[in-house]
Amino acid sequence: MQLQHNLICTWFLSLLVLSVPASATEKEPGGFVDIVTREYTIEGPKSLGLGWHNFRFRNQGGQAHFVSIYKMSEGKDLEDQLAEVAPVFDPLMNGLRSGELTKADIGPFLQEHLPPWGLQMGHVGGPGLMAPGKTSHTAIRFDEPGIYLMECYVKGPDGNWHTMMGMLKQLEITGNRSAGIEPQATSKVAVSNSGIEAPGTLTAGKQTFRIDFLEAPPGPFPFDVHIARLEEDTDMDRVVHWMDWTNVGGLRAPAPVEFLGGMEHMQAGRHGYVTVDLDPGQYLWISRTNAARMQARFTVK
Repeated sequence: MQLQHNLICTWFLSLLVLSVPASATEKEPGGFVDIVTREYTIEGPKSLGLGWHNFRFRNQGGQAHFVSIYKMSEGKDLEDQLAEVAPVFDPLMNGLRSGELTKADIGPFLQEHLPPWGLQMGHVGGPGLMAPGKTSHTAIRFDEPGIYLMECYVKGPDGNWHTMMGMLKQLEITGNRSAGIEPQATSKVAVSNSGIEAPGTLTAGKQTFRIDFLEAPPGPFPFDVHIARLEEDTDMDRVVHWMDWTNVGGLRAPAPVEFLGGMEHMQAGRHGYVTVDLDPGQYLWISRTNAARMQARFTVK
């Protein structure tokens, strides 16, 4: 009789567990959510709950990648983005390469060819630029349920956008609350229109940076920030040129410097965390937005 009672209890408890939606009891093994990039895919979760999530970003491809995460306008999803927004950037770049368009034409071109919702994304951050074979952690907070996209729009060696080759993935944020917690920082970085404020000297090893985006720059995209390791022969003019996707050759693989991670575009007033292991050497914080001015060097001892 006791054995029968135990079996009934076990059966009943298993039904309770199975009846709870997976996202409501979401656990993140090891305290992180995996994102893996390759040519040309983004592997990651299909859905997550509200709150903090620590993404372990592993670039297993042969080119630099990032994963920008943004909320879509109400009622829009990946298919709408692929049909109405992403294709607009091919003729734009073709015009810039041929000289038929100049940078002054970019704004009017996008206004004419994009749907009204085309640049109304809610940018929440995401893993920043990272070299092949590297791993970093990026923690961000989701405050609103809805449809989000994860995108890498680096260009391949042939100049084609990674987006159009498969590096666009949908992520649903449900109304359930995640079990994630906000990380503890070892250093702070502030990004504003005045520049990037960051420590000038750090100790080698694991560092967790709290990154505060204090202001928004002019234009449709908020600030982003990335860590690059500098060598004695690093050509900074080439790095700055490469960071601007509107330049011919901008964001086109291969990257001119080794990127170690960072934080993708994030709305002003928000913050996130980046964790990296740093060896002794010279490093650079740099943004794709106004790269010539938005940079700060630091030394790791």
